[in-house]
Amino acid sequence: MSTYGIDLGTTYSCIARLDSNGNPEVIRNNEDDSNTVASVVFFENENNVVVGQAAKENVETDGERVVQFVKREIGKRDTRTYEFDGKTYTPVEISALILTRLKNLVEAQGGTIEDVVITVPAYFGLEERSATKQAGELAGLHVLSLINEPTAAALSYCARQFQEDRTILVYDLGGGTFDVTVVKMSMTQNSSGRDVQKITVLATGGDDRLGGKDWDDRLFNYILHACCDENGLTPEDIEAETRQDIRGKVEEAKRKLSKKQSAKVRIDVNGSRTEINVKRTDFEQMTSDIVAKTMNFVDATLEKVPNVEIDTVLLVGGSTYMPMIKDAVEAKFPGKVQQHDPDQAVAKGAAIYASMLVEEVGSLSSAQGDDSSGETPHAEQLTSKFTVEDQTPRSFGPGVVDTTGAKHKYVLENFIKIGEKMPAVFSKTYYPLEDNQERVLLRAFENMSTDDTLIPCVDEDGNPQATDPAHNVKLLGELVVNLPPNTSRDTPIKVTFKVDASGVHVEAVNTKTDETFETFLRTESDIDVERSAVHQLRISSD
Repeated sequence: MSTYGIDLGTTYSCIARLDSNGNPEVIRNNEDDSNTVASVVFFENENNVVVGQAAKENVETDGERVVQFVKREIGKRDTRTYEFDGKTYTPVEISALILTRLKNLVEAQGGTIEDVVITVPAYFGLEERSATKQAGELAGLHVLSLINEPTAAALSYCARQFQEDRTILVYDLGGGTFDVTVVKMSMTQNSSGRDVQKITVLATGGDDRLGGKDWDDRLFNYILHACCDENGLTPEDIEAETRQDIRGKVEEAKRKLSKKQSAKVRIDVNGSRTEINVKRTDFEQMTSDIVAKTMNFVDATLEKVPNVEIDTVLLVGGSTYMPMIKDAVEAKFPGKVQQHDPDQAVAKGAAIYASMLVEEVGSLSSAQGDDSSGETPHAEQLTSKFTVEDQTPRSFGPGVVDTTGAKHKYVLENFIKIGEKMPAVFSKTYYPLEDNQERVLLRAFENMSTDDTLIPCVDEDGNPQATDPAHNVKLLGELVVNLPPNTSRDTPIKVTFKVDASGVHVEAVNTKTDETFETFLRTESDIDVERSAVHQLRISSD
């Protein structure tokens, strides 16, 4: 059974696999005559849900029944939901519809799909990653793992034209998200003594609300107001059908401006044909601040690795076709910029990674005497060729009571810090706050700080709040640890955090009874227990 890599994008999505020669190839979307699927869903009626370009064409005329840019909402707390024909959809369910469309592409061409790797922005936190994986499972896919988008792009590049000991900056500007990642490529030996190409992530940054959509919106408003000026109207006078016509031609105009110095856009406004001539210089001027914003992220990421010299800059994402992007990056890194398959590289890299994972599982099963694993063709070749070392996207740790000082305080102890090698594991022993506690509520947090300890936001009763804007501290969930009767306050409770590309796993062990409590993190609403200070863990055994 073939494995696949999926680039689940904000504006467009893409799916790829390895061909019979072991090379990554994108599955063609014959229905839309494209290599991608528009990440847009149109709920025409209760019996028909449309995904793709046909859905996108209804944005302006029937926009209240269209959902797009859902990647910006997935995994976010207090995110919006969508209701159509008496049924409510979450961002996870909308994303699952897009993934189902990709699955159908494979099946329509006689393929079978089950095992997949899905890409995510490098800075996605636990909840966004967990929600992405959940969407894949909801679509009937077996999600082997997630992989960061810049890492996948680097893997695709490495497979195509690896050069020993190169440091690469991946500038990944997609339709709705932006990543910048510094990657080290080098030769090393694996556990079998074979020479392999190693991809090590050194630093990353980005913004999940910055992407090609921002350029589209600027161009849409420019054309809209030009139409108004030509016809003596206000934007409120422009009908929905005309807006849809403008929206549909924005992307085409943007593509033309990537090749030509100007683009003519013809719009019917109240029965009158209006021709707007958009100059590339005007487009670049109206969006220069967005370009500058991306370069600010580049500078901030480079500050994390001050002694690293960049050898190559890899442009990834369909939005990097715009000349203004290449010009800005080239100005900072003269002679170092390359662009290969910018809108397909991420999916191709994910396909390579998926095959690597399947081969690892197959090798493990064979070592244990299981011959039924069914190796994927060419996976051994890929596994012997590459190894990937990625970074944790956030810092993670438990909230505990510090009793070492004169005044007790509730603190967050960062077990695993942002930028550490994944998978990462850390353990520490804590103790109940009081004798005879019936349970412990182990709270787990993520944040963007590298400090050893933080004080998360708390309410008047000392209970931690969901987020802390200073360090982007977020309460991920709680693990309930039940204690036997007469448990003393000197009972050691060993807490372990494990972090990989797919998320965080938390385990707590009562070392006196060897009873283990472990679960993927749950949100507060999933736990129906009384909360009070006596349910906490403390740092010291004194």
